[in-house]
Amino acid sequence: MQPRSNTTRADDPDSRAATPRVFYGWVIVGVGAILTFLGTGFYSYSRGVFLPSLAEELADGSRFKIAMGFSAAAITGAVVAPFLGHILDRYSPRTVILVGVGIVTASYIGLAATQNLWQFYLVVGVGMGFGMTCMGNLSWHKTIISWFDHWRGRAIALGVMGASLAGVVMPPLVTMLVDEIGWRLAYVVFAGMVVAVLVPLVWFFMINRPEDIGEVRDGKRYVEKQETPVTEDAVETRTWRWQEFFRLPAFWATGLIFGAMGCVYSAVMLHLFGHLKDVGLEATNAAYVLSATALFAALGKPVVGWLSDAVGARVTTWIALVTQGVALVMFAHADTFVMSVIAGSTYGFGYSGMSPLRTFALSVAVGNTRFATANGILRIVQLPLVISASPLAGYIYDQTGSYQLAFLILAGLMAVCCAGPLFLRAGGARERRERSI
Repeated sequence: MQPRSNTTRADDPDSRAATPRVFYGWVIVGVGAILTFLGTGFYSYSRGVFLPSLAEELADGSRFKIAMGFSAAAITGAVVAPFLGHILDRYSPRTVILVGVGIVTASYIGLAATQNLWQFYLVVGVGMGFGMTCMGNLSWHKTIISWFDHWRGRAIALGVMGASLAGVVMPPLVTMLVDEIGWRLAYVVFAGMVVAVLVPLVWFFMINRPEDIGEVRDGKRYVEKQETPVTEDAVETRTWRWQEFFRLPAFWATGLIFGAMGCVYSAVMLHLFGHLKDVGLEATNAAYVLSATALFAALGKPVVGWLSDAVGARVTTWIALVTQGVALVMFAHADTFVMSVIAGSTYGFGYSGMSPLRTFALSVAVGNTRFATANGILRIVQLPLVISASPLAGYIYDQTGSYQLAFLILAGLMAVCCAGPLFLRAGGARERRERSI
């Protein structure tokens, strides 16, 4: 990718005439939001609702065994991510996303036909693991940061809102689908919706880079309005060797902090529905708690985006870690619908920053040119944490009949991670102002 030109000026009449009124980067953000709604949102927010049915029919009631299948998907994603990252930095993210849509669609159909545990492991562990990695954040986050610099935090946060909005809709919808047509046909419905919406959307509207249509990052109109030329951070165009990432403290801090957040998120999304039913909530009320969690995650994302741009990654990450830790302690002790809604809303606001903050922190550390490569390698760093929490929570439940201890352990993990932001590069408006002095 060529560095962005900073020579566009407001006093050039030809430039003004060619400047579009609406920056196409915001269309890319909208495509990302729909991708996360039908991709990450469908997959993540439905797993907990499907878990009891999958465990009873395929694993003799063991939630641990089903959780292992979802951890296998994380392993597959981590293994292929460095190779995909290398491809994304050099070729077309749009093509990779379309391949992922096809694999995820086939995997949903495969899940509907699964008859035993090993078939489940194959479809989820290999198919979903590879497909979700292709169509997920690894691909479209690369596209987002190619389009945005000064508004990067907000752009990423708005893009990932789709997953949270899916979380508002999915728990009660999937609960109803499973009750009415069974979990197998529910997966068939998922397959049809994913392919029917995402293939035309990505094909016609996803554009990999602004220069492909004669634009610049943040938009010509924004650049024209600046009184002084926009100064680009030198790290944005640095060509890293992959070995150099391992000598960068911010790389390790990002991996450990957000790997821990990811493992907590995975465990909560998989086991929370069952936990709420175990403490006495009806299935409908348990689904409403999940929806409230997702609603506050959606509401929190614009706040996180604004904070990232305004005060940087460090402070915003501390807020996210502390809020999640408090919510996990509340989950461990909540035994009524009201307490559960409060805990869910608190946790939703806390984890609203997980995906946008991870991308923001990594992108300000390594820049755009090799972002996808760094992001792919980071998946390997995060893997031990990501694959451990869901099976551990399932094992604790199988042994004790309760998730309380699991939630307390996860809260302790968030407390330990509060040391991590000290090693992050802040980014945001303050550093941009310093570059302009």
